[in-house]
Amino acid sequence: MRQTDLLPDSTMNPAPLAALSRRALIVELSRAGCAALVLGGSHSARSIERSAATNAQPGIETLRILRSRIELQFAPGFSLGLQAVARSWVIRSADAVARYFSRFPVPKVELLLVPEDGSGVRTGVTYAEPSLLIRIRLGRDTTEAQFIGDSVLVREMVHLALPRIPRAQNWLSEGVATYVESVARGRVGLVSAETVWREWATAMPQGQPRAGDAGLDHTPTWGRTYWGGAMFCLLADVELLKRSQLRTGLQQALQGVLAAGGQYGAPWTAERIFAAADAAVGQSVLTELYGRMKDSAEPVDLAGLWRELGTTGGTLNDKAPLAHVRRAILA
Repeated sequence: MRQTDLLPDSTMNPAPLAALSRRALIVELSRAGCAALVLGGSHSARSIERSAATNAQPGIETLRILRSRIELQFAPGFSLGLQAVARSWVIRSADAVARYFSRFPVPKVELLLVPEDGSGVRTGVTYAEPSLLIRIRLGRDTTEAQFIGDSVLVREMVHLALPRIPRAQNWLSEGVATYVESVARGRVGLVSAETVWREWATAMPQGQPRAGDAGLDHTPTWGRTYWGGAMFCLLADVELLKRSQLRTGLQQALQGVLAAGGQYGAPWTAERIFAAADAAVGQSVLTELYGRMKDSAEPVDLAGLWRELGTTGGTLNDKAPLAHVRRAILA
């Protein structure tokens, strides 16, 4: 999720984020967590023991991913064991993104991990100013299996690979992040191909137009923004692979956007993104598809697409007409 999609937390100082230093941001977040604990009433003996066992000061370390650096920041409240598991999760996630884009999207980014009660990776948001920062909230009792199954961090890292675009095209930013997250994790074995296609078959119908829809650029509902955008990416990927006889797909098109300087924070129009992506693969698929879907409420024949790709019924059919395209997407 991008910064523009969120309001500031009510427990944080209302000063603009741009005025906060990196360490000041950590302090503010820590105070917010303490305030929530105080409001919550008495603490259990387990909570007191766990608090005493955690670091009193934020931990900061640098991870190198190819030629890029991730400044990993642990807000107060992490045990050494949780830090170790979380560090491995960060490296796995960054590796999946770097493999998809053939580089990590930006030279440097700060990653702030904020602990909360409970388990699981909760929410993520990416900020462009004053410096690139991803903030993730996660439970102190998060297990290794939950870290392995997480998609939040990969999705936030994918956001770094697209420029800042007008709000009307927010579906492109969230759609690319939603789609590429599944592809990137599938390619490195963090999730099976069967699971990816099954989850898409379940979730993508939420991106179909409904009554009153006026096209992707004019219908900022949750379903159209996230899954309508992801559906656009799938259609583009399939068509690019078909036209190029599997030589180039959405992956190479998005790599072309990065190569043209279109990383996070740079202000671009959607038309410029699609032009750079199409130029990178010598096609016009993305520009054409955008022209069809930006102002149109025409539904996508997902049932027909699943049949052609060979994913109907939760099983993968290698005899389907576009089975070779389906395999290439996650290859």
